[in-house]
Amino acid sequence: MSSAPGPVAWHEILARAAAEAGAGRIDDAIATYRSVLEVWPTLAAAHHNCGALLFARGDFDAAARSFDEAAKHRPTWTAPLLALGHVHFHTGRYADAQQAFERALALDANSIEALGNLGLTLQRRSRWSVALTHLQRARALVPTDARVWFAMRTSLLLLGRVEEAVEDFLRFEPGAPLSAELVTTGLMFSRFVGDPAYEAKYLPLALEWPYRPDQAALAAVTVSRAQYCDLPRETLLELYRKYDRLQQQNRSRFEPIALTRLNRRVAAGRMRIGYLSADFRAHVMGRLMREVLAAHDPARVSLYLYSLAPEVNEDQLTGEFRGLCERFVNLAERDDHSAARAVAGDELDVLVDLMGHSSFSRPGILLWKPAAVIITHLGYHGCVGLSQIDFKLTDSIADLPDAASFQLEAPLALDCCVLPVRRVSAVPASGDAVTRGELGIAASAIVFGAFASLLKLSPRCLNLWCDILQRVPGSLLAFSPGNVSEQSLYRRRVAGFGIDPGRVVFIPRGADEAGDRARYRLIDVVLDTIPYTGGDTTAAALDMGVPVVTRAGERHAERMSLSLLSHLGVTDTATYSDAGYVAMACRLADDAAWRADVAARIVDRFARSDIADTRRYAACLEDAYARALIVKSGAVM
Repeated sequence: MSSAPGPVAWHEILARAAAEAGAGRIDDAIATYRSVLEVWPTLAAAHHNCGALLFARGDFDAAARSFDEAAKHRPTWTAPLLALGHVHFHTGRYADAQQAFERALALDANSIEALGNLGLTLQRRSRWSVALTHLQRARALVPTDARVWFAMRTSLLLLGRVEEAVEDFLRFEPGAPLSAELVTTGLMFSRFVGDPAYEAKYLPLALEWPYRPDQAALAAVTVSRAQYCDLPRETLLELYRKYDRLQQQNRSRFEPIALTRLNRRVAAGRMRIGYLSADFRAHVMGRLMREVLAAHDPARVSLYLYSLAPEVNEDQLTGEFRGLCERFVNLAERDDHSAARAVAGDELDVLVDLMGHSSFSRPGILLWKPAAVIITHLGYHGCVGLSQIDFKLTDSIADLPDAASFQLEAPLALDCCVLPVRRVSAVPASGDAVTRGELGIAASAIVFGAFASLLKLSPRCLNLWCDILQRVPGSLLAFSPGNVSEQSLYRRRVAGFGIDPGRVVFIPRGADEAGDRARYRLIDVVLDTIPYTGGDTTAAALDMGVPVVTRAGERHAERMSLSLLSHLGVTDTATYSDAGYVAMACRLADDAAWRADVAARIVDRFARSDIADTRRYAACLEDAYARALIVKSGAVM
């Protein structure tokens, strides 16, 4: 047996391995490192370098073992622990990633990489307060680091501390170089400041930014926020295509999980339908969908529910959802690919995504095509923009006949309003109803209500509202943010467009659904947002008999309120120009008799209409799903 090489020989072998790796000969380099480790198994650097190459090759389990060995043989070295954390994070093993980053931080309390990545990992585990603590420490150590700023911004938003996030952005932004993180945040936060120059600057940058495939989540922010901006459908189509190209590149290391089990279940007449959502809980969408899912015909549908929310967010309503389905699966702790595999294991006929690009959405799961047919619904008023999604639900009003030419998902029209409508009794808990007098609102004042998020307050919308307030002396504009701390952001936003903050009143949210509905008794007219119109807020106003002035356009996002009014059968307050919108609002304010007549007809139509018939809505969904399956199976309709 030959003797082991001396120190010089080891140095030469390790140099050879490094040269092989540098030349792209990954397998040769791994073999060389392993030959060294056969003789010198405690050489931590060789384990670490071998792990890095295994990770690059996609052999993640072996990479994790190598990094673990490196850490074991050199316990004071942070590099293998950080690398181990990256492997676990990449494969969705967030609890293991957290442990690895915590071990690295114990060795070096000032490690920016350990602090930052631990913060990101805790975000994925929905432990946002703890994540923020680590990220704030990293920020104090490196105040100009864009990655740390962006991670801390995300934690603040997840915690609902919007104003802090905005103020931090305004401090960070002036000296920061342009990046995908900065321009997408600039676009998002442009609605939280009063200066229209921010949107004028960041919207073009975000639309044109050369995102990398690993920045698809940032491109998704632009896709989502673009719906709230005055953009033509052609521009949105190009944005969908750009986002789709990025995501298809992210699919490269795995094969899609395609299913072909269409014809048998369609013929049998019972469809296996899955719903994907983060809102199977006490949330406006959860309450709405609970009634819809309960109304499905079990002779036609078997239900499978896939939750994106962490288990800690589950509540009594979640328990009710569990009782409605064949299987309830929590996907929060899984990465996109393993989540898709879990869905695929149930062999669905149709998977219905209820998220779109709304908060906590996971379009990366849809990328792997985990069901024979994928349909996107609700979530938000736009498309997702993925080739794997077959259809987007709509109706005869919400989209124009040529909508298919401007989106990747084929329109799939319901035979009813695309938005389910849920009536709520407006009898709040004792002592919960606030009065105009308590809010300092004069009995004679016209109150225009806009119970919308800041994201919907576009420059065009605010300019029109300013015009309306000037034409209706003594009128007020009422908002109702979910967080009282956001009131200053609303005041700053409207003041930047010439609206006197003194003309703004804030109506508090109710303690329950009834209290939230009762808020509408305090307003005379709802001013719909432009271009992103109301959905559930419009339905709630109509449920309370309050006239809604809407300005319809060409896009789905511009036509949701029009769809609700049309299906209700009271379209008097629907307008098709900015001038018409202003004139309609002023007419309703000035003509109390006509306003009362419109309100009375809304109440009457609700009593006689089937717009809130949940069983009919569920049946329309089932009919649409069956049509989708027939289309995808290639059968003639």
